[in-house]
Amino acid sequence: MRVDVTLHPSGVVKSVDLPPNARGMDLVRSLGLPPDVHILVRGETPVPEDEPLRDGERIRVIGVVSGG
Repeated sequence: MRVDVTLHPSGVVKSVDLPPNARGMDLVRSLGLPPDVHILVRGETPVPEDEPLRDGERIRVIGVVSGG
């Protein structure tokens, strides 16, 4: 299955091939990103890391920054 990804804040767009029934965590791992500092968003809704993704969908991967 293929998922189109937009990385934020960089704005880089890429297509990622994943196995059938891949979940949000599989996408983050395939991108080589640390899962504890990235949020997946479908439309305007956050995607839980254990939720299955759908072939052909668009996902935004947002890097989270925290601090004081």
